[in-house]
Amino acid sequence: MSKFQKLAKTYLKTATMALQKLIGIDSHYDEATKTPDKPYGVGVDKAFDYLLKLARDYGFKARKVLGRAVEIEAGEQGPLIGVYAHADVVPATGKWSTSSPFKATIDKEGRLIGRGASDDKGPLIAAFYGLKLLKDNGLLGGYRVKFVVGGDEERGSSCLEHYFAEGKGEVPALAFTPDADYPLIYAEKGIDQLKASKVCSLSPVIAISGGSAVNAVCDSCLVSLPPDREFASYLQTKGIDCDISLSDALLLVTFKGKSAHGAEPHKGANAGVLAIKALADFYGNETLVCLARALDAHDGTAFGGNSVSPELGAASWNYGIFSYDGNVLSFTVDYRYGEDVDPGKAEERLAAATGFNLTLLSRSPVLLEKKDGLLVKTLMKVYKSETWKLFAKPLAIGGNTYAKHVKNCVAFGAAFPGHDGNMHAPDEYIHLADFEKDIAIYAHAIHALGKAAR
Repeated sequence: MSKFQKLAKTYLKTATMALQKLIGIDSHYDEATKTPDKPYGVGVDKAFDYLLKLARDYGFKARKVLGRAVEIEAGEQGPLIGVYAHADVVPATGKWSTSSPFKATIDKEGRLIGRGASDDKGPLIAAFYGLKLLKDNGLLGGYRVKFVVGGDEERGSSCLEHYFAEGKGEVPALAFTPDADYPLIYAEKGIDQLKASKVCSLSPVIAISGGSAVNAVCDSCLVSLPPDREFASYLQTKGIDCDISLSDALLLVTFKGKSAHGAEPHKGANAGVLAIKALADFYGNETLVCLARALDAHDGTAFGGNSVSPELGAASWNYGIFSYDGNVLSFTVDYRYGEDVDPGKAEERLAAATGFNLTLLSRSPVLLEKKDGLLVKTLMKVYKSETWKLFAKPLAIGGNTYAKHVKNCVAFGAAFPGHDGNMHAPDEYIHLADFEKDIAIYAHAIHALGKAAR
C-alpha cells in the first residue's frame, strides 16, 4: 500500500459526506433562474457557494470567477499545476431506484448513487481531498496548485472560456481533469453539435417533445395526436415501449427509451427515434419516412456519415432533443468523429438524406496529446504505481472534456475499467472503494506533476 493510499483512508468518511452534500444540490443549467451574476442558474451557483465554503473552512484561498467558476489555490511558489473539474450536471431524467437523484444513497454493493456521482462531483471531491491531503501533510513545497471548478461543462465549457479570457486564469505548466476514464485519455474525438430543422406538416400529429440534453440519448418522447384508436392499437400490437393515454379529445403517447451519454449512443435506446419510426411506419409521411431511415444507425451508416479513424475509431451520432410545434420539426445532433474526418462533408450527407437544414451550434476539435510527452508519462507512472496495472495504456475516447479547453492538460480518471458509473443515465454511481483510490491517485498525481514541472 502506497503512502498516498494510507493517507487517503483517513479522508474517506469526511470526503463521502462532502460528496453527499454536493450531490444534494441540483446543479443543472437552469435558463429560468439565470442572472448576470448567476449565468448558469441558481443550482450551479449554490454548488459554487458550497465549494467556496468548503475550501475556505480548510484554509484554502478561494474565489468565485465571474459567476462561472470557482478557483481554489494552494502552494506559495513554483510552477503551476492545474486541476479542472465541473460542478454542473445533466438533468436527472429517467427512472431511478433511489428516492431522489439528489439524495445520495449508498447501496449494498458499496455504490454511492446520485446525479453527479461519477460525472463529475465524485471525481471533483476526490481530487479536492487529494489536494487537502497534500496540504495537511506538507507535500506542496516547490509548486503551486489551482483547482478550478467550472459550471457549464455539460453544455460546451463556456465556463473555462470565460475563466481564461475575462477572468485572466493562469495557464498551467501541467494539468489534468478528473472527468473521464483511467488510466488516461490522450486523444478525444472532435464534436459538432447541431440543430436540424424543417418546415413541414406531419398531420395528423399535433406536437412532439422529447429529450433533455444535446449530449444525452433521448429517453422519453411525448407525441400528441387527435384521438386515433387505430394508431393506439398498432402500437400495442407491435409491442412498442410506450404509455398511451386516449380520450375523446386527444391521444397522448409517451415513447420510452433509455438515457446514455452522447458519446456512447449505442448504450441507450432513443425514444425520439422510436417515435419517428412508429409514426413513419403507420402514417407514411414522407418527411418522417426519410428521417426514420437516416437516423436508423448510431454510426451514420444509413446516410453515409460513418467513418473509422486510426487513433479515434468509429464516428457516432446522437439525437438528443426532438420538437414539433405543428409547423417546424427539429432535432439536435451530437456528432463525434476522428482525427482524419471532414465533419462538414458528413453533415452535408445528413442534410441531403433528410431534407433538413442544419445549424452548427458548437464545434470542439480533435485532441491528440503525445503519448511519450512529460504529462502523459508522469500520470501513467502514477496510475501504474497506485494500481499495479503495469501494462495499462493510455486511451482514446469519444467524450469531450476540459482538456480541450486548457493547455497542457489531459483527462485522468476517475472511472476504473468495468465501472462506467452510468454517466448521464439513471442510477449514476461511484463505488466508495474507487472513491478512496481516487483520493490517493489524485494526491499522488498533483505531487508528481509538481515535481516534474520544476
